[in-house]
Amino acid sequence: MRWDWGTFLVGISLFILVSLGFASNPIVNTMFTADPAVLVYNDSLFVFTGHDEQGPEGANNKWFLMRDWHVFVTDDMENYHDYGAVLSPATFKWASGNAFAGHCEYANGKFYWYVAVTHKTIKEDEGFSIGVAVADHPSGPWKDAIGSALITDNTPNDIALNIDPAIYFDNGTVWMYWGSWNAARRVKLKSNMIELDGSVETVTASGFFEAPWIHYYRGQYYFSYASGYPSTTNYSISKNLAGPWTNKGILNPLLENSETNHQAIIKYLGHWYFIYHGANREGGWTYRRSVNIDYLFYDQDGNMQQINRTTTGVDKVNNALLSEGVYNLKVSHSNLLLEDNNGMVQQQTNQNNDQQLWELKPSEKNRRFYTLRNVKTKAFYCPSSTLLDTVRTSQNECEIRIENASVQKGYYLYSNYEDDFVGDILNISEEPGMPLITWVRTGADNQKIQFEYVRDIETLSLTIPKAGIKRIQWNSKTKIVSWEGVSSWALFDLSGRVISQAKGESANLNSVKPGCYFIRVGNHKKVISIAFEK
Repeated sequence: MRWDWGTFLVGISLFILVSLGFASNPIVNTMFTADPAVLVYNDSLFVFTGHDEQGPEGANNKWFLMRDWHVFVTDDMENYHDYGAVLSPATFKWASGNAFAGHCEYANGKFYWYVAVTHKTIKEDEGFSIGVAVADHPSGPWKDAIGSALITDNTPNDIALNIDPAIYFDNGTVWMYWGSWNAARRVKLKSNMIELDGSVETVTASGFFEAPWIHYYRGQYYFSYASGYPSTTNYSISKNLAGPWTNKGILNPLLENSETNHQAIIKYLGHWYFIYHGANREGGWTYRRSVNIDYLFYDQDGNMQQINRTTTGVDKVNNALLSEGVYNLKVSHSNLLLEDNNGMVQQQTNQNNDQQLWELKPSEKNRRFYTLRNVKTKAFYCPSSTLLDTVRTSQNECEIRIENASVQKGYYLYSNYEDDFVGDILNISEEPGMPLITWVRTGADNQKIQFEYVRDIETLSLTIPKAGIKRIQWNSKTKIVSWEGVSSWALFDLSGRVISQAKGESANLNSVKPGCYFIRVGNHKKVISIAFEK
């Protein structure tokens, strides 16, 4: 969903537009931001952050100064729009201050934002409680959803520092995780999102310190969290959300000039992103942090690869859908074209032939899914989801997911979107004739395909000449249908799919496979049924 920013500027005086000319880290340079959480809604990515207002590093600045939260939104990973300070502890009449980390989720037609603040009166331990704000849109207005805290120091089996809430939906069940100072907890929420549904459970994961985040991938749950202090980001995996958790080690190493490490992980428009804070903006340090975004990759076994932190950030993506048409498919690393060579998809020099032309049509039912059909062979691009299999074409129609890799570099052709398997030129070779295979998404240019528009898909109108069509005849020996006059014709299979079409005084069907078909000439009322024997 694209917002009409002009309308918002008129209607919401506090709306602030932050346009960063080029994608870079940190993503915001007008203020210090921290503790990111993310949410995808209507094809836009919303980033919820805390706001560090502490001064420069010095003897008198020894604690976090955080008085509000901001929401940023992007639909291209380059330009971020700031709705401003849309929420503060003042929203909760029972809270005294400290706008610590939060997490927002969408449910029941509304947005619920879980945040950690200090309580005015309940201070059995550190005095932090978890409140819930609700709104119809991330821009607000936000209000207290309960009128009291969801978790306090008086909650049975709470922890000394009730901070860093994280929400996870698991097969219709809503869980809230939180934790700090080496203690993690979780509790089930009722479907209304604002009541506990059972007792608080202890979560055990090796090296846990704070900042829990849960996501799911390839049949496993991934539990990432800050570990130690100063903190790295570590992660553990399990087949069961209740554990036990297997430690997989460090995901994001220690940060320079920042003792804390806080992450969010999400898949958006085909990419996995790692969102975290650091102290890499000028003047930054432990209490003046900034949110960054870099890519997250998995290996063939599903292990998350250690984050490559960058100053350049991630590539700009195109949120728009591809348009129907005939395209050349150019591999970004080799500048060679994909062609159908006897059923195998491989890269080749530009031969200016129909084997290198592909008809692309958007799916009528599945958003961001398409059919790719070779103009010459009439076969469909139908990759296997088995790693290292060569990509082949098939006479049977199939749909594939296509997502923009980057505005400059092209698109990923997915063989399995959920498992991140894409088309990949074998051995990153630049040689003509090398096949396309199925491999895990690595972000390399040999997986990025540029769609170069050639023309519209040709459609032949089935109109008869003024004189009309007479004496349509079928010769079963020569496999030729003939008629008097020149007219368009179309051959259909039993499902109504067009197998072949052209224009002329006859239709030579010798190349058609054995089976049952129908042929219509012009708009003649008579449809001839044809059966080819093996």
